[in-house]
Amino acid sequence: MKFTKLAIGIAAFSLIAGSSQAAVKWTDESYDQILARAKQENKYVFIDFFTTWCGPCKRMDEKTFSDVKVQELLNTMISADWDAEKDPSMAIAKKYKVAAYPTLLVIGPDGKEVDRHLGYLDPAEFIETIDGYQRGIGTVAALEKELQKRPDDVELLYQVGTKHADAGRSAEATAALTKVLTLDPHNAERNPEILYALGEANYNDQKYPEAKTYLTRLVTDYKDSEPAYDGMKRLAATEYKLGNNDAAVATYEKSMAGKETDANVLNGFAWFCAQRKIGLDKALPVAQKAADLSGRDPGILDTLAEVYFAQGDYDNAIKVEEEASAKNPDDKYMKDQIAKFKKAKDDNKTRS
Repeated sequence: MKFTKLAIGIAAFSLIAGSSQAAVKWTDESYDQILARAKQENKYVFIDFFTTWCGPCKRMDEKTFSDVKVQELLNTMISADWDAEKDPSMAIAKKYKVAAYPTLLVIGPDGKEVDRHLGYLDPAEFIETIDGYQRGIGTVAALEKELQKRPDDVELLYQVGTKHADAGRSAEATAALTKVLTLDPHNAERNPEILYALGEANYNDQKYPEAKTYLTRLVTDYKDSEPAYDGMKRLAATEYKLGNNDAAVATYEKSMAGKETDANVLNGFAWFCAQRKIGLDKALPVAQKAADLSGRDPGILDTLAEVYFAQGDYDNAIKVEEEASAKNPDDKYMKDQIAKFKKAKDDNKTRS
């Protein structure tokens, strides 16, 4: 569960003897209100898109947003922290094609995106990156200006292309990154990352055939590369979007090769199937194994309960979720899960 900003701010305050520093002043305003105030006050906007299950997001809370200098920087901006999987912020995350967490977004006073960073940043990196964006350093606009002077600069093309890919701008990403592949076709270190970025950008832009082309090339030509593992999982999701359910399940299964005793990997497969209601006959034993390997971890038990729920086995779904909730009695999400499963059971009885 995500640590609250207030709690972390208090913790940071208590560690600084005599300090008058306040925690980050996260706004409760709506998206439209934020943009209106940014224009009126000529301020930049910072948005932290997180999810409750995201490990790097929790590290940002613990290590970065508790840092006094980071707090000082963010309090010069209009700063918001939004769960990308809950309304109304879910709609804003979708608008910006947020697909990885945390996504750290900077918007200018004019309401236009300046740039974004995907993933964890420690305090020093955060200040350098976010302050730099406000000053036009390291942004896609600045890099594209340089690219006009050196249109065949492979490194510049790569930086520009990956920034567009991170933002889900598939056409711009494809133009830059395919040129990198042409200019430097045998780069075994960089090219797998490019193919994954192209697959991800096209997937997020709902261009699933194009995404499949790049991801298939990644897992075929660079099957032993680090990006190939995530590429295989994204390819599975792409097959599902294309209506190829059996191929989706089989592709995800391939990604688990050699990781059959990793509870988190097994859990990922079970969750993938449960959320899409596909391959449930394979997902159930995998979810059961993941739960046992994890020592009956509450988060992994929740996945097992979701598999039972997807199968229509409401009694076991309730039983397992209650086991998970007993380990985390203050977790509202798990209580909501139990209520959801019980309602489905009652509704099923009514229909019968």
